[in-house]
Amino acid sequence: MKSVLKIIAVLILFAAASCADANKTSPDIQTTVIDQTVLDSATVLVIDSADQRFAHIVNFNQMLVYQDSLLIVSHSQKTYGEPIISLYDRGNPLRRLANYIPRGSDTDEMVACGIHIAGDELFVSDSYYTGRYCSIPLKKLPSADELHLSPSGVEERGVAITPFRDGLLVENPQCYSNEEAGIHNDVPRLLHFRNGRCLNPHEPVSFQVADVNTGADIHYSETHGRACFVSHRQPLVEFYDDSLHLIHSLIMPSEGLAQKISVGKPQTTMHQIRHRGETGRGISATFDQTQRVVGASNQFHAFLCSAADDEHIYLVYCGKLFGYDYHTYSTHILVLDWNGNVVATYRFNRWIQAISPSQTPGTFYLTVYADDDCSSVRMKLVKVTPRLEAESDSLIIDTIRQ
Repeated sequence: MKSVLKIIAVLILFAAASCADANKTSPDIQTTVIDQTVLDSATVLVIDSADQRFAHIVNFNQMLVYQDSLLIVSHSQKTYGEPIISLYDRGNPLRRLANYIPRGSDTDEMVACGIHIAGDELFVSDSYYTGRYCSIPLKKLPSADELHLSPSGVEERGVAITPFRDGLLVENPQCYSNEEAGIHNDVPRLLHFRNGRCLNPHEPVSFQVADVNTGADIHYSETHGRACFVSHRQPLVEFYDDSLHLIHSLIMPSEGLAQKISVGKPQTTMHQIRHRGETGRGISATFDQTQRVVGASNQFHAFLCSAADDEHIYLVYCGKLFGYDYHTYSTHILVLDWNGNVVATYRFNRWIQAISPSQTPGTFYLTVYADDDCSSVRMKLVKVTPRLEAESDSLIIDTIRQ
């Protein structure tokens, strides 16, 4: 049975990899299928009950920690004009250092945001509504008045974005293949934007698959010349070189689980193209037949979140279909180097919304749900460390006694 699942996983990988840049020149693409035994042998993580710094920091969308010293939170309130981002120092009690980006749709405002730490900067982007982004230096915090937002030019909503060279690296949710449904969107996985314009555009696709394929993380290391694509919807991780050529793919165990899809009837779609010529600006349009693809079953949760630093990438893997008890789904943390090699694996008994690595190997700061009740959206921040052997022996003894 395991052999059959491995074959299925490899076939899925090849289908997904076919979306890679058609101009790639790499003669060999390394493929790694992660065996279930790698996850089964993971080190168990437990909450560090001695660290109470974050006990009163609750009910935020995301909470990240930079170099064990700076707490970054994105607020969950919907009040316009209130800050979206706040930063705190590591003192006990925590002290607020700065507020950034008012909630709104005017200049230098965002309606919603995604955040991740890229090197020594906090990258903030609103790919849902305003299409704006910025980077906040974390070594020396700027004043709120000094921070200004830039337009990304990205039209797809909810996609992953990260700094790349002199522009942005953007998830392309239209990169998707499904052999059974006859879908082969052979377009680049990653798009390079600069000054609001895509530098590697592709032709319109016949199947609009953003509904079933949007959701990923992207990390980039200039030092290593590597970009890492981490899918939320597929058990897939891909590594690209500096020229955005696919060089390494990893497939996770998924027990053959996948979201079922439904393909709609062909509809006429208009594509507008803005251009500037000698006679001035103008808009041209083309028309083609497209089919919308939507989900027809529960969504598959692959990678929930991730983080990266100079040496490693930290991936949180779930590998289950959505259920009402998802708050209590156990997860695995995989530590990879920038070549895609597995360095370490850990296991935690909760769903993880966000992860920040400590400077101490094996220690992490995790944003998790505060309650088991699936109707509660309260979040909390916990510090976790590897369970000691003594704790493991004690747990085994207690289990035997029971």
